[in-house]
Amino acid sequence: AKMALEIIETRANPNETARKRSAAELTLGEAFDKYRHHLATRTQRPATKETLRVADRAARKFADWDWTARRVKDVAPEEIQQRFQAGQSAHPTANEQAFRWASAAVRWCMGMEELDAASAGREPLLRANPFMILAINKMFRSRQQIERGRDDEGKRNPLTPSKTLGEFLEVAWAKRGVNDNETGVHYLMLMLLWGCRKSEHAPCQWGELLTRDERRVTSHVVLDGDDEYGAHVFFARTKNGRNHRLPLGPMATELLRRRQASSAEESTRRGFSAKSRVFVFPARSKQSKTGHYSDATTLLDALRDEAGIEKLTRHDLRRSFGAMMTTLDVPEGVRKRFFNHADASVTDTYTRAEWAMLRDWMARIEQQILAKAPNVYNALKPVEWPLLEAPEPHVARAAKTRSGRPSKLAVADSALDVGQFK
Repeated sequence: AKMALEIIETRANPNETARKRSAAELTLGEAFDKYRHHLATRTQRPATKETLRVADRAARKFADWDWTARRVKDVAPEEIQQRFQAGQSAHPTANEQAFRWASAAVRWCMGMEELDAASAGREPLLRANPFMILAINKMFRSRQQIERGRDDEGKRNPLTPSKTLGEFLEVAWAKRGVNDNETGVHYLMLMLLWGCRKSEHAPCQWGELLTRDERRVTSHVVLDGDDEYGAHVFFARTKNGRNHRLPLGPMATELLRRRQASSAEESTRRGFSAKSRVFVFPARSKQSKTGHYSDATTLLDALRDEAGIEKLTRHDLRRSFGAMMTTLDVPEGVRKRFFNHADASVTDTYTRAEWAMLRDWMARIEQQILAKAPNVYNALKPVEWPLLEAPEPHVARAAKTRSGRPSKLAVADSALDVGQFK
């Protein structure tokens, strides 16, 4: 009845009026929500969990500034410039990323409003994107400026083949038996040997435990039983939305065979369910939401300190793989396939000739990396390969005593001892 009265009074479609009001009153928070929903549900290349996580992080930044409840049309370009400039000094990359996300969200909403307006035969109510002021005034850094800044600040620190690469591997190999670090050490070593991103290999499962259909959509490792590709690792829906397949070198295959035995033992010892036992890198805690290992930051810091390396991040391991490819003059086409860059013609299916070439290069890269740490090389090499002359194995530092409140059992024992003494 209310709607009927409104139609009689205004001579307008109330649904159309509501759409107009919605576009005119669009807040920045609503723009983020609508754009995020579009990214997650679109048919072509739906956003990965990592992409959505980055979008949420950008939205939270504007929420911290109390901007998400503001109407887009009320946000002045000058105000955007001031806020952008204030954030550039501390964290320029994160700052630029947040404002690019805001601009993209508003731009997408403007496009949808233009379509609605054209369909209704009216002028669009959201006509300008205030965040475009940053692009118009060229306030974002160029690629050259970003690269120069990274070099000046020393943010990229790949392991050098001549020195730190071997030291890191020798220390990591010795650290396997300290404080139950074997899974973490294998995780970091394989990240180095594959040149992959941290989000790609962490969720890998054992391929023989998956059905044929599950293998198409699940990151996994295959050691035996694949007539087409042999031993390989498959990353499902990587950062650029594509699947990525890599051959396994002989020493990575040996490392994974040992990983298979130790991961099964770990899962049983920790009382994990069968669901967690499918992972190549099972989580260390039963409370893990994912069921797989994912954060090696603390272990990497310990390895770096023990090896005497000033700076090293997980992504530096990927850069170290790239540095070895440069040393070996790996062809550019092969480099792009191994790195799975967005601008490369990468696919997870290959002809036999292509796959043979990739397998050959992967074995050569792997051999050169591990040869920098002779003790590791000798432990993983095929039996028929000759031993390398190796120094005395590194002796890992003992695990640090955990600080904090003593256990209740220890307190009770101590009280008992004091009582007996009295």
